[in-house]
Amino acid sequence: MKLYGSKLLSRDKIEEIISKGLNYVHFSPSLEQAYRQQYRAEAAYEFRFRAPIIFFLYAFLSYGIYQTIQNDPIVFRWFALYSWVGVIVLFAWILSFFKCLNRYFDLYTGFGCMGAVTISFMTVTIIGHGNDNSLLHAAMMYAVVIIYGFVGLRFYTALIAGWVGGLIGIAGTHFLQYDIDWTFLHRTYTFSSFLGMSLAYAIDRQHRENYLQNCIIELNKLEMDEQAKQLEHLSQIDSLTGLANRRHLSLILDQQWRYAIRHQTPISILMVDIDCFKNYNDHLGHIAGDECLQIIAKELDNLSSRSNDLAARYGGEEFLLLFPMFDEKKVEALARILIQRIQKLALPHPASPISSLVTVSIGIASTIPTVDQDMTAFIQQADQALYYAKTHGRNQYFIAKKTAA
Repeated sequence: MKLYGSKLLSRDKIEEIISKGLNYVHFSPSLEQAYRQQYRAEAAYEFRFRAPIIFFLYAFLSYGIYQTIQNDPIVFRWFALYSWVGVIVLFAWILSFFKCLNRYFDLYTGFGCMGAVTISFMTVTIIGHGNDNSLLHAAMMYAVVIIYGFVGLRFYTALIAGWVGGLIGIAGTHFLQYDIDWTFLHRTYTFSSFLGMSLAYAIDRQHRENYLQNCIIELNKLEMDEQAKQLEHLSQIDSLTGLANRRHLSLILDQQWRYAIRHQTPISILMVDIDCFKNYNDHLGHIAGDECLQIIAKELDNLSSRSNDLAARYGGEEFLLLFPMFDEKKVEALARILIQRIQKLALPHPASPISSLVTVSIGIASTIPTVDQDMTAFIQQADQALYYAKTHGRNQYFIAKKTAA
């Protein structure tokens, strides 16, 4: 029986259940509910294949009984009573094909098994007589063992069906005022009931152990998926700044470049460099330099707030901001805003020859790309614009092939 693990339990909880054992073949209420739902569906599915086997064995045993008593006047009474066992098997088999009835699997098979035991019991006490009814007793033992070990009922459901069916059989026999050969019944019904109980208990416990093992497997899959996502995320992120790294930038830039070519939409980039950052590191130390990079990176990330925008660390103190669907006019406005935001941070830069505060230089490139255009050349335009901004005083932006602001 295929039972997929539940995601309701933590690893510690599963290990706690396993350590305590499954002697009572029962889980906590929440887990038991999830287990029952899955178990019923799988048991109903398997019953579609088990029921024909059960019916074949029933028919084979019935034929043996008929061969023994065919000349006995009781044959018609026996057939009229025992044929209902076959009807019960066939009816339960038909119900198992309706998935909407899976939730009632315990109910219809439980009552069916209870009825089968009752009929088998009363067949022995009413139809049988003396010591010539050994096959009838065998039929009853067959019914009991099949119910416990082959129908697919959980232990407690099978227990109720087996013993309540027997009690109803006893009550019905007394009501009809027939005698019960207790010695013979104890050797057959009682013995087979305890044998069946042992089988049902072992099977139910094994299913639950497999279920818990599958729970652990599911947890392992979840943990592995989570670790894979984390690794994928880490492979895309610069560890210091939290921005996209150059590898991820190349991937996204290539996707957006192709989209812009296909739909003929604008695409713009900002190449940003922290002015005189080497002087900053040399004067204040690398720890302060890392903190500065993180603060600037946060502002860049805030500026690229749309879902398709991307801020990435391009290398060292250089950053690249990608703005799909932004034309030159819009991205120029963003460059002005960025310069103002960096100035408002008021990060001291005592070693800067151009300002007492940290500043940035920006190179802008914007285009509506065509198939003939090269993305690398486009990035080089922004890089050249940044170079122009740096060599003409810094703390400013420059648009590729245009004059500085």
